[in-house]
Order: sequence, then structure tokens, then C-alpha cells
Amino acid sequence: MKKLALTLFFLLNFGFGFSQQKDIWHYIENEQVIAENKEDAHASFTSFSSLNDLIDNKRTYKKSLNGIWKFNWVKNPENRPTEFMKPTYILNDWKEIKVPSNWEVEGFGTPIYVNHQYEFSDYRSMIADDMELIDKIYPKNPGKVPHTYNPVGSYRRDFEIDSTWTNKEIFLHIGALKSGGFVWLNGRYIGYSQGSKLPSEFNITKAAKTGKNTIAIQIFRWTDGSYLEAQDFWRISGIERDVYIYAQPTIRIQDIDIQATLDNTFTEGFLDVSVDFQNHEKYNKELFVLYQLFDEDNYLIAEQQNNTAVSPKFRKTSSFSTNVIRPKKWSAEHPNLYTLRITTKDTGKKIVEVTEQKIGFRKVEITNGLLLVNGQRITLKGVNAHEANPETGHVMSEELMLKDIRMWKENNINAVRLSHYPRASRFYELCDLYGIYVVDEANIESHGMYYGKYSLAKKENWGKASIDRMLRMVERDKNHPSVIIWSMGNEAGNGIVFYDGYEAIKKLDKSKRPVQYERTYKSDNNLYNMDWNTDIIVPQYPSPKTFETIGKKKTDRPFIPSEYAHSMGNSTGNFADYWEIIEKYDHLQGGFIWDWVDQSIWKTNKKGERFYAYGGDFGKNMPTDNSFLNNGIVFPDRAPKPALYEVKKAQEFINFKDVATNENNEKIINIENLYDFTNLNQFDFKAVIKANGVVLKTINQIDINVEAHQNKDILISLNGINFKENTEYFLELSTTTKNKWGLLPKNFEVAKEQIYLSQKFKKKEIKVDNGWYLKSTDNNSSFIIFNNYIKVAFDKKKGNITSYIYKKQEYINTKKGPQINFWRAPTDNDLGNRMQDENIGWKNATLNANVVNFEYKKIDNNLMQVIVSYELPVVKTTNTTIYTVNGNGVVKIENSLDTSTYKADIPRIGMRMEIPKEFNEVTYYGRGPWENYQDRKTSTFVDVFKTTVSDFYVPYVRPQENGNRTDVRWMALMNSEENGLLISSPSQKGLSISALHMPNEDFDITNDLNYSKENKNANFSKHITDIKEQNLVQLNIDFAQRALGGDNSWGAKPQEKYQLKSNKKHSYSFYLIPFTSGTTEKFVELQQQFK
Repeated sequence: MKKLALTLFFLLNFGFGFSQQKDIWHYIENEQVIAENKEDAHASFTSFSSLNDLIDNKRTYKKSLNGIWKFNWVKNPENRPTEFMKPTYILNDWKEIKVPSNWEVEGFGTPIYVNHQYEFSDYRSMIADDMELIDKIYPKNPGKVPHTYNPVGSYRRDFEIDSTWTNKEIFLHIGALKSGGFVWLNGRYIGYSQGSKLPSEFNITKAAKTGKNTIAIQIFRWTDGSYLEAQDFWRISGIERDVYIYAQPTIRIQDIDIQATLDNTFTEGFLDVSVDFQNHEKYNKELFVLYQLFDEDNYLIAEQQNNTAVSPKFRKTSSFSTNVIRPKKWSAEHPNLYTLRITTKDTGKKIVEVTEQKIGFRKVEITNGLLLVNGQRITLKGVNAHEANPETGHVMSEELMLKDIRMWKENNINAVRLSHYPRASRFYELCDLYGIYVVDEANIESHGMYYGKYSLAKKENWGKASIDRMLRMVERDKNHPSVIIWSMGNEAGNGIVFYDGYEAIKKLDKSKRPVQYERTYKSDNNLYNMDWNTDIIVPQYPSPKTFETIGKKKTDRPFIPSEYAHSMGNSTGNFADYWEIIEKYDHLQGGFIWDWVDQSIWKTNKKGERFYAYGGDFGKNMPTDNSFLNNGIVFPDRAPKPALYEVKKAQEFINFKDVATNENNEKIINIENLYDFTNLNQFDFKAVIKANGVVLKTINQIDINVEAHQNKDILISLNGINFKENTEYFLELSTTTKNKWGLLPKNFEVAKEQIYLSQKFKKKEIKVDNGWYLKSTDNNSSFIIFNNYIKVAFDKKKGNITSYIYKKQEYINTKKGPQINFWRAPTDNDLGNRMQDENIGWKNATLNANVVNFEYKKIDNNLMQVIVSYELPVVKTTNTTIYTVNGNGVVKIENSLDTSTYKADIPRIGMRMEIPKEFNEVTYYGRGPWENYQDRKTSTFVDVFKTTVSDFYVPYVRPQENGNRTDVRWMALMNSEENGLLISSPSQKGLSISALHMPNEDFDITNDLNYSKENKNANFSKHITDIKEQNLVQLNIDFAQRALGGDNSWGAKPQEKYQLKSNKKHSYSFYLIPFTSGTTEKFVELQQQFK
């Protein structure tokens, strides 16, 4: 300790005098020391010295320090450099690093992912020997961090300051540094900062000089501030956002507070502006302040000039207010912005400083338990979003921010909860500009202390650090119209800290935005009895049933879950069910999906293959929560998951509902406008009638004029179509933008629907020629049915087909013909609800099904039947499979699974088989084009799709069940010669089918029945590089699979209505039909014959 104290003496006393020596841990382990010499928080704005510079966006007095810095990394703070801040210090053997960046992503130290625990004090895997626990879980001394394993990154670079910066105040801006750091300029100590997701700004005027300057920063990975930063994300360090210096006049604008609101009729706007000035000179100075308000066309609509005297001792506030008649209001749908220009002039009327702010007139309030924007009840169709980039960790470029916002707008997402920290200022500007409602959340999550007696929320000594984070967020972001709700943090318990925080935010924010906090449960966890310090009920992970219950009973506050629909891996099931309920009740005002993007980062293995890495992939014996950070509806690179399309469909702002067909053969469709501020006359509507993938009739230019929150019926004529027997007909409706709408281009589809015209289906039996005379041979091990064109061989012991030859083409790969299957590779949700334990009997039944009877009979000269009976162990039931072989090569397969007393539901009911890889071309009639399951298929329409087996694969970061298609009437797999195999369902309900170039086992954790972590053959941490195409096509032909679920990923099962119950009998059948010269027309004809 003596050495460390001496070290700090050199660090802090070089270049300026301290009256006494301070121990380094006075900063690093002291929740009362959160900053030193840091500037007060203020609204984001850019200062210009002339009007021309502002118009040209010429930032003369702003200089970026992003780029390559010299860098030194040590694991033990005792080994950190202590004189490197001296410009004369030679940086021997120092590396280089990009700024901004996370140093662990750049190869320095170890990225760690955990969810709840503190990575530096995780009871499951303690990485530091100087950390103590209490009750075996909680850090004993909150605020204490490791002393010997606490990596320190030291940064240094030179930069130039132009002589034109003389006689100005110069500031250093560090957009985000994690977790805490010290700053020096030209060897002079500047200051210290914690709070890793808001800017650290320092006045460096006295230390800066014209010409070459040397800046040095030293960052500690863990400080007492880390106890407030236990978010569910990569625990990584460094300078994560932009670094720059900027200069302002010595009498400068320090802060701007803008209130742009509406009267009670929402027709007149009020603008109230307060500007704080700071005088850095020795004497009072007089300024003239010109306020100008411009509309979207840059027309001046209001102007006022004030003069004010600014004292060097006190900040001076100047104000401006005006009324705006019938302003264009700001909302997420129509983000109308005005420009406020503030110009200061000296007594000679020379411009001193000029800046602009984009403002939006809007009013946010809660009235009668409803969240209103501009007097209208709104619905938040939101996502939670972390800063995540697979290339750079937490560092996000403006391009990536804009890509996210664009994708949100394209997919009917109108709101974002910033989980669980504020973003860079540019993000809010983009949300203002393009229209996204923002829940701005303070950088507070002390999850590792949980919610009981150890919770930091209950400790007064943590109030200063916590409330500082809240208020600095509010000060910076207060002028953004996109910010409609403040959030005090996440999963940190409740108590004095958050009571005081709520009141402090209310006092500071003049616009009185709603304030929310998700952890305001009282001891009874009753959603109707939430504590007073939240204006909105924002629970986590309510089920659809809970939504319905709340909807029926109502609450005293809006109900908008802060997190729901946990989308880990192959998930987001029953999402449409959520929205069917939400749209029924006024005070159910949406929610925020967990979450937007998978957080994995790229890593390269020894073979040079890149893969998405997650917890446990870095270092040895590190604490980890494995792949639990991959909960997005898009992949890390923002490639859409199938879940994204389901979200878009379920959250459409236009509903089409089938009412009836009238006596004039017209389909009555009710169109409901769920937009909050948009008339449907802004869109083009189109309808088509289709059968077997062919458009039979198109109805364009459907004129619809429906105001927000209203509906009307339209009529679609079904005349002019020759409706045929054995044919399904569908009406499809599509809504597209008439003109460019923000980020959405003209003709962009915003809503769609498919309606089955059930009354037009007329079934007619078709007599089928069963083909040529059949022969058979029987021996102890096999039974073979054949003629000159076909050969079907059975393994009598296993009961399955081992060879299926039609016209000399073999359709079975490596003797793996259809075999009963009741198991799927567990999804992340399956693992969470313990399917691998509770439902394992069905995997046992699959692996160890015992043939108890194999018999065959001749039904006709060209028709033979094989009947196989299985006993299924553990689940103690039977399955009967009947193969009917036709002389024309067609094989009908019927399965009947008897009832079972086994309590667990059935993961899947079906058969699996392999065919040669050459049959890679796929045409199918069912739901598509993307992957779908019984509880996630609303976005997929029944149609004819052409694809490949390769394209069925969905590369979930942790490999799992994937690629399924539901309601498949038929699927054809062809080779390059257009010969192949047609799978056809005799039922209109269709089948559930997937086709992959990998066997099911590749996506499973183990091939056996032992899913314990002790099983050396069990791999819970597979990656996309473990999945390789093989020389096969694996077909799963199912009656159905259990649903995906999506309420949460740690216990919730799929909704009851989507489960396959063991106590029910399940029967289904399908045809295998070999073909040559395959076409869609031929497939349709064959399917109609074999119904």
C-alpha cells in the first residue's frame, strides 16, 4: 500500500500542487468520489464563431482526437506507468490502440460476459483473491474492487492547437470512459471521472498551449462505479465514444433549456428558452442575445433580442418565450422539427457565438391512467437496445446507429428503451429527426447486490453516485423531443436512492416527463400495488395471460412492460398473441422486446474461421453466463432473424379483418387504423387473389380514408375467377407508402394480410392409377417390395425403409429412411424450461423405440402394406406406422401415436429421413418464405416458394433447432436434372417440414441422454463454426413441433394451446411421391391426386 500511495503522489502532484497526498484508492474505491474538476452537465450543442461557419457546419473550434493512440495495458495496477503523462517520457515498447475502442476487443485483457453478478466478484468463479463475499453470494464490501487483478489502460497522444484558439476557453470532451479514469494535459493533472456512459468534460484552458500538446489518460477497469454497472452485456473497458477538444468564447453559452410544448387544445405552441451564460473573464461583460425560430422550410417565424450583463462570479440566465399558432407537432409518425438559433453579440454588435438546436413541439402527459402524446393515447412498439457491434464491442458509429433506426422504422418499431444507460448525443438527434420515442435510462444497475437487504438502493451512501447519473442524463438530454420518458435505471432494487432520485428528476425537468422504474415492486409483488416512485407500471416478462388479466381489471397507471418477449436464440413465439391482447385494451400501451440485437462479437479460431463469440470464449476460468447475451431479433451484424418479420407483422399499424362474404360475392374486410396521428389516405392499398402461387386477380387503387384510431369496411369483389375443385384460394392485401415517408421510400410495404377463402374450396375425390404389379421378397432381416420401376426395402428389426429406388434413382441416403422422431435439438427456451430433463423421455423413446411387430399384406396386385408397431420406453406407449406402397412408386406413410401417462409434453411428433445431397432445389407450398413455427407464423403466408436446402439453415449464434416450415401442403426436392421426391400432405392443415444439409444431432447438445455439465460429450457452447454442410439432406417431416415460446428463457414453457400433449392420441399421414421433370404445375396436380 505504501508503494501505491507513493505512486499516486507522483501521478497527482506532477505539474500542480496538492496540499496533501491522496491514496489512489481514495478515487477507485470511494462511492463519494465520483469526479474531480469535471464540468457540470449541459445540453448538447455545437458552438460556432460566425453565421457562415454554422450554415456550412464548419466546426473551426472543434478538433477530434479519435484515431491511433499509444497504449499500455497492465493486469495489476501496481505495475501501471506512473510518469507517462510527462511529455518528455519516452514510450518504449508501448503498443497502439484505436480510440474509441474497447481494449479487450482490441486484444488487451479478457472480455467477460455475465448477467447478474459482478464479473470481478462472481461467487461462481472468483477471479481475484482479495474479494470477500457475504452469504456466499454478495460482495462483502460494496465499493471495494480487486487490487491485484484490476487492469489499467494508459493512453497518450500528441495533438496540435492552432493559434486562433488563443483567448478562448478550451474544453476536453471524452464521450465515455469505463470504468473510471484520470486525465493529464502537458503533464498537468486535469481531473478524474466515473460514470461510464455519459461525457466527461474538463476545462483545459490553463494547461493547453498553442502548438504541440500531450494528452494522457489512465483508466481503471473496475472502480466503485462498477457496482452501478452490472448490466446484462459484455463487461469490457476503455474509451467507448468520441474524444475531442472544443473552444468557446470567454463569455460563453454554458447550457440551453428548451421547453417546446402545446396548450390544452394542442393547437397552439409555447416556446420557452433559458440560456445560461458563463463569464471566464475578470470583469462584468454585456452581451446581446438574439433568439430566432425557423420552421422546416427555414422561414423565420419568431425573433427576439435581449441584452444581459454577465458577472464572472455567477452564471447568468437569459430567457426567451413566444407562442406559435398551429405548429406542426412532433411525434414518432411525423417528427416535425423547428430550428432555434441563438446568437450572442458584443456591444459592438459583432457575433461572439452562435448555435442552433432542433426542437419539436409536443406534449407528453399521463391523464386518467393513459400515456398521451399531443393529447392522443399512444402505443409503444418498442425494443430494448444495447450498444453492440460485433466488430468493435460497445463502440457504435453513426452509420450503425442510423441502420438500427432505419430497421426500426421499416419493421413497425416506434420506440426504444436505452438499456441500461444513455447513448451518445448523436443518437438522440437521429431519433428526433426520424421519429423514435425514447425511454432514456440512467446508467444504474446494481443487480449483483440483488433486491433485498444488501441492495444498494437501500443505502443512503450510494445516493450521491446514483442520483448524479440520473441528473446528468436529464441535463444533457432534456431538449430532445424524442425523449418522452425518463428511466432511473434497471434491476437495482428499490429504496431511498430511487425515492430521492424520482423527486430529483421531477424537480429538474421543467417539462415534467413521466419517470419510470421497473423495480418498484412492494413485498407482495402485486402489479396493482406498485410503489409511488414510478409513473408507469413497467414490469418484466409478463405472459400474455398477465396482459389479459391487467387489461380486464385496469390499473391506475399505464401498463408498458419494460421487458417482455425474451428473444433468445430461436424464440419470439406467441408474439402475435401478445399484440392481439394489447390492441383490445386502452391502458395496455405496448412494451419493449428484450431485445434488439445479439451481442456476440467476432472471434477467429485456430483454423482462421470467424465465429460469433459469447461468454466463456475468452480467457480461462472466467465467470460466464455463456450465450445469454444473444437475445436479439437481429443477428449481431443486423441481419434479420425470422423473429424480426414476426414483430413487424404483429405490430402493424393497420389491421385487416375478415368479416364475411356478401350475397354479391364480395368479401367484406374491416380495416382498422392503429396509427396515432396518420390518416390511411397516405397509403396505397392493393389486393390480389391467388391460388397455388399464381395471381388470378389484382385490385389496385383502393381508396381508403380512415382517421387515426378508427376503422371502416371495404368490399373486394371475388367475381371474374373460375374457382376450381381441390384448390385453395387466398386473398392478399398490401399497404404501401404513397410517397417517401422519412426513412421509408415510396412504395414501401407497411402492412399486409392473407385471408383464406375457405368457402371457395370444394373437395373432389380423384381416382388414381396405383401403377404396376408389385412383387416382394422376405428374409430374416429385410423385406423388399419391387417391380420394374421401383424398389422399397425395409429393415425388419428397425422398422424403417433402407432403400427407395424409383427409375434407378436412389432416394434414401445411407439407409436412413423415415424413422419416428419425438425430439428436437433444444432451443435456448427449451433449455430454460428444462426440456432436456423434464421431456427427456421422448428422446429416449426416439433412440430406443423397439419394434414389437412387423407385418405386411397385399391389398391389391399393385398395392402392398407394411405395418410396424413400436413400443416406446419411459413414456410407456406405442406408435404404429403403416406404409402403403403403390406400384407407381408412391408410398403413403401413416402414423398413430397412442396416449401416454408421461407428464411432459412432446417436443415433436414426426419422422426423419435422409436423402442424397443432390436434391438441393426446393419448391414447396406452405408458409414462408422464412422459417416459421406454430406460434410464430403470422408473418408467413401460404404460397409457393422456391429455395434451396442450404437456405433453410438459420445460423443462430448457439446452434439449435432451426429451419422449420409449417402448414406445408407439399414440398418437392429436386436435383439438377429436375428429378426428385415430393412430400405431400393429404390434410389441408399440412405438415411441419425442415430440410437441412446437417443431421439433427449437429444442433443438439449431446447425442445421448445425458445433458449434465459433467457429460464430456455434452457441448453447451457450440458455435456456428461447428456447423458444416454434409453430404446429405436431412428431412424432418412432422405432424407438429412444440411451439417456441418466448415469455422468458428461464422457465416459461410454450403457451398451453401450442403444446403437444402426451395424454392425447396423435395421428397424421403423408405421401412420398418420386417424380421426373418436375414443375410446379406437376406438383400441384400430384398433390391433388393424393389427398
